[in-house]
Amino acid sequence: MKYPVLDGHCDTAVELWRKGESLAKNSGQISLAQAAEFPAYVQFFAFCTVWIKNAQTDEERFASAMAYFSEQLREHNIPLCRTSADVSAILQNGGVGAALSIEGAEAFDCDPGRLEKLAAQGVRMIAPVWNAENALAGSCMTGGGLTAQGREFVRRAQRAGILVDVSHSSERTFWDICEIAEKPIVASHSNAKAVCGHVRNLTDEQFRAICDLGGTAGLNLYAPFLTQAPRASFDDLRRHLDRFLELDGEGHIALGADLDGCDLLPEGFSGLDDYNRLGDFLKTTGYSDETIQNLFCNSLMKVVKLCIM
Repeated sequence: MKYPVLDGHCDTAVELWRKGESLAKNSGQISLAQAAEFPAYVQFFAFCTVWIKNAQTDEERFASAMAYFSEQLREHNIPLCRTSADVSAILQNGGVGAALSIEGAEAFDCDPGRLEKLAAQGVRMIAPVWNAENALAGSCMTGGGLTAQGREFVRRAQRAGILVDVSHSSERTFWDICEIAEKPIVASHSNAKAVCGHVRNLTDEQFRAICDLGGTAGLNLYAPFLTQAPRASFDDLRRHLDRFLELDGEGHIALGADLDGCDLLPEGFSGLDDYNRLGDFLKTTGYSDETIQNLFCNSLMKVVKLCIM
C-alpha cells in the first residue's frame, strides 16, 4: 500500500545548489521522479549552510541556495506551501509540494527581527542552532542554553507561524524552549536515545515533553542515529518507533529521514521512493494502518495545522 508522505527534514535543496543539479532528476536521494511514486508528497526542505566553507558568508550562502531552489520550484511548477491549507490540499488531492525550513539561524544573522520577513518568504520551520552554539542557543555538541536573544526568537517565531525545531539543540536549550513555548514544537529528525545513545537523539523525558506540547519527533534514517552496530536495518528503525509508542507517542511520531544529509542509510533504503518499502515492512510486521498513516503524514500535519497560519 502506498501512503501520502509529509516529511519534516531533508538537505536536498542545499545539495542541489552545491552540485548545480535539477530537482526533477539528480544524483541525490530525493527527486521529483521518485516523488511521483506517492499518492501525495510534501517535503520540508532545510537550508543548512553553516557547515559549507567558501568565500561567502553564512547569509550569502543561504540567499544563494534559496534563490537556486526557488528557481527549481518555478521551473518544475512545484507549489511552495505557505499555509496549513496549502499542505492539506496536496495531501488530500495529490501532487507534490515544498515547504521551507532553516537549520541554524546563522542564515539570518541570528536576528529575531527578521523572522516576519522570512515567514513572508515562505519559511515555515527553523532550528535555531546546528552543531555549533550561536547567539541564540547551545547545541547538542556544545551544551549551553537559550540566550535572551534566543528566547525572543522562540516567541517571535511561533507568533509568526514558524515551527521551532529542536533537533540540534542541547538538552538545556530544549528545556528552555519547552518552558516558554506557546505552541507545539518539533524535533524534525531525531530518534530515541534509549534505543541508540547518540547525542542527537531524544531522551524519554524529552520525547514526552514534545508530546505534552502537542508536537512530533521525526524518525531519522541516518544509521549512526539508529544503531551502534556497523549497519542499520528496518528493524532498527522499528525499535525506535516502538520505544516512542511505548511512551504513549501515537500521533506524535513523524518522518524526518534526513535524506541528502546522510550517506549511511538502513539496508534496503537508498532514496525517497523506498518509503514504499518501509510502509510495506511496517504493514507486514503488524502495525496498524492508523499508526503508519500517522507516521507518514497525519502526526506532522496536526502540528502544521496548529502552528502554521
